[in-house]
Amino acid sequence: MSTTSKNGIFTIIVGFIVAMILLLLPLPDYLVWWRPNWLIMVLIYWTMALPHRIGILTGWFLGIMTDVALGSVLGAHGLSMAIIAYLVSALNRRLRLFPIWKQSFIVGLMVGLDLIISLWLQNFISTQPRHAMYWLPIISSIFFWPWLFILLRYVRRSFHVR
Repeated sequence: MSTTSKNGIFTIIVGFIVAMILLLLPLPDYLVWWRPNWLIMVLIYWTMALPHRIGILTGWFLGIMTDVALGSVLGAHGLSMAIIAYLVSALNRRLRLFPIWKQSFIVGLMVGLDLIISLWLQNFISTQPRHAMYWLPIISSIFFWPWLFILLRYVRRSFHVR
């Protein structure tokens, strides 16, 4: 295994750890609903950039880690992130050709898919009413995607991640 490959794995893992920290970081009450889903956005980026290394199994593992960290139904985020990783892998060549603003809307759809699957699975256990603010992470993820994409592309090129 070459040094570039070892740096690449380390860089990817650090990116996922930072995204998990941002997902768990406490926010003021008025910003909690606006939190973008950083982990899904980082998963989408790395699945688009390196489909031969990051895929369904990585998405499932990150989802299980999210379920454990958030204390949600075990497997809810695992299922949704595995489905998202599959969809991004299947549409990889097409997504890479889209301009960033179109990718932002695809990311919004993927975050919305995560919210729908999580809501659907949690409704099997309890029927807590959700209000409209439940869907706000879609808007914030759309807004932050171009900045995250540019940052992760810079990191990937700087550390020669292949």
